[in-house]
Amino acid sequence: MGILTDEMKQLIGQHRLGFVATVDRDGTPNLSPKGTIAVLDDNHILFGEIRSSNTVSNLQRNLSLEINVVNPLSRKGFRFKGAAQYIKRDSPAFDKLYPKIHQHFEQWGGLKERVRGVVVLKVQRALSITSPAYDIGVSEEALLRHFGDHFQDIVHEKLTELTAVDFELVSFKLCPFVQRSVITLLQKQVKFRIRYVDLSAPPDWFLSLSPTKKVPLMVVDGDKVIFESAVINELIDELTPARLHPADPIQRARNRSWIEFGSNCLMDTLHMTTAATEEAFRNVVNANKTKLEILEAKLGDGPFFNGADFSLVDAAYAPFFVRLGLIDHQLPVFDKEALPKVAQWSDRLLALPSVINSVVPDFPELYEDSIWKRQGYLAHVLPGADKRIPVQGRRY
Repeated sequence: MGILTDEMKQLIGQHRLGFVATVDRDGTPNLSPKGTIAVLDDNHILFGEIRSSNTVSNLQRNLSLEINVVNPLSRKGFRFKGAAQYIKRDSPAFDKLYPKIHQHFEQWGGLKERVRGVVVLKVQRALSITSPAYDIGVSEEALLRHFGDHFQDIVHEKLTELTAVDFELVSFKLCPFVQRSVITLLQKQVKFRIRYVDLSAPPDWFLSLSPTKKVPLMVVDGDKVIFESAVINELIDELTPARLHPADPIQRARNRSWIEFGSNCLMDTLHMTTAATEEAFRNVVNANKTKLEILEAKLGDGPFFNGADFSLVDAAYAPFFVRLGLIDHQLPVFDKEALPKVAQWSDRLLALPSVINSVVPDFPELYEDSIWKRQGYLAHVLPGADKRIPVQGRRY
């Protein structure tokens, strides 16, 4: 009887994307690459699309490999561990294997012409998981059984487990930038704490921690203070498994550019709430519409910004869509019919548990109250605005 059950095969067949872990030269994990995978038989998985050069070089030194396959909605899946074999495309071994895998190449759109080779994982252990988490490594005896004397020529290195990191976020309840970090932590199922401060009367401990006297802050391991949301999110991503940033440096840089673009979109929602007149409000709405049209032209088939994979770009835009939706509930500012891809992306993000749970339960009421306190044009179209307690001056 094989190791791969029908349930495992079904999950691989449905999602076809595996989070891959190999062992770097220094014994540390190489967690970034992902790849398209398929079932070969009851005991073997094909890793067919190699996106990281480290994967190839690592496997040439150490045959240990782990592939995590996770349902993106339930976050449940399986961890497959064992010994892998890298097979070059232009080799007799590849020609012998090809009749078994040619249908997978057709599904992947001419992959045979693009890859340098494939990896075949002989699964020796399969474990249930609730999110991608890596602790790869198989025994030397298992490798010897699988590869025989050939293993004697391979350097065997042990992957050390990732050290747990203590994360504490400091912010206030309406901060959209800390919400990005909360989404990232929830999406990766990382334990963390959050402490809210009143910025109108900041406590001394906060003033001593924050170089800019602003939020958000991330306190790592109790004494290391990091500020600026984009930097905080990248640090979270680098210190925890299942990377949300692309492995390719050019694509990673492009994602950073779109994250910055998302910050500008987010600021539009702030300006919508502070615009003093209807004309000023409409000017901001039109400026935001132009940005959304740029996004509409950029987006693919989804469901996320980069396609199938949730990324830090998605974490950056979700707070914007949360606020845009609340404003649109008061006055039309988001034409979903004219922006179907953006609308689909927004709906997908807003349905994620990591986004739903990234704000306090009374967030809509707090946000509406903040609009009223700013006393802009939008404040006076809120439900029951004529019965609200007047605010002395405008608060931003």
